[in-house]
Amino acid sequence: MRVAIIHNQLRAGGGMESYMLALIRGFRASGDEVHIHTYEADMELARELGCRVHRERLFWLPRRWRKYVFLARCNRNFDRSRYDLSLALTRTGAAHVAVVGGVHPASVARRARPGHLLRRMHDRIETRFEGLMFARAPLILAHARGLAREIGAWYPDTDQDKITVCYPPIDTDFFMPAPDSRMAAIRDRYGIAADRLTLLFPSRGHRRKGLAELIQAFGQLDPTRFELLVAGERMRGFGRVPGHVRYLGYVENLSDLYSVVDYTVLPSRYEPFGLAVVESLHCGTPVLVSRQVGAAELLTPAEGIVLETVTPTTLAEAIAGLRGFRVASGFVARHRLDRAGHIRAIKELVATRSG
Repeated sequence: MRVAIIHNQLRAGGGMESYMLALIRGFRASGDEVHIHTYEADMELARELGCRVHRERLFWLPRRWRKYVFLARCNRNFDRSRYDLSLALTRTGAAHVAVVGGVHPASVARRARPGHLLRRMHDRIETRFEGLMFARAPLILAHARGLAREIGAWYPDTDQDKITVCYPPIDTDFFMPAPDSRMAAIRDRYGIAADRLTLLFPSRGHRRKGLAELIQAFGQLDPTRFELLVAGERMRGFGRVPGHVRYLGYVENLSDLYSVVDYTVLPSRYEPFGLAVVESLHCGTPVLVSRQVGAAELLTPAEGIVLETVTPTTLAEAIAGLRGFRVASGFVARHRLDRAGHIRAIKELVATRSG
């Protein structure tokens, strides 16, 4: 099968970039020919993945405007008939399938602070492209049921029959529980004490994901009993950080870290899905998440706790009552969150809808 994927960039990065890499590896593993349409690309990564890159040369534009010109060109020029299957991971309706990992006005509505004038202008442009995508795309794949509802709420003219919910997968070749024989060494590497309950906060968007509230919550918790590990982008602008909140920097092997902490915590204001939730559960570690995390709709008490409201006080109370346990295997298989299962689901969806 000849497959095209449209996205702003081909590189390792955040949630949609990780999803893109999973798609490429999944299609390549099933023998498909993969073409990437983008304006920024890590060509060494492209060679490693075995995909062909079609790159728009937009380096002469200011960074934010490259995206808008790229989307406009996709809407005008991309020919999906050249491919058996095409997917857009950015806000264009040019492909057979528009993959939705977030609804822009919904994320704007949940910001802690109103945006300044320039930011509000960009929000209007993003929303305009998103509306065109929902109107023009033949099929819409939403990464959670909550996202499907948000599409209907913010874009009521969208044909609801075009929308299908299909949760994103994780790389089960990479994310797996660490063997018992390595657990002590991993704990030593990260300085994790056995007599404290340790929570992991993996993030590339700290404010949206609730780090400010977490830091304030840990200010209310006993430092001899609880510890928070922050992995990902640097902590800037959060004021005084308690000593039992430790920044680890960028962690290459989150699989090991998931395996040795007691909980993964994600108290996001807006989190369309939250792959970190599934990664943690697959490594055997329960989660503490807000109701705004899309993956929360899959959770039972056997996998973790869902907070209906997130404040420093509700977080501190929830964390103080946590008791460590391990999550039984099988969560990924039950929800078809493995890469191969996701690729099959997409192909089945397109074959059914186009037939």
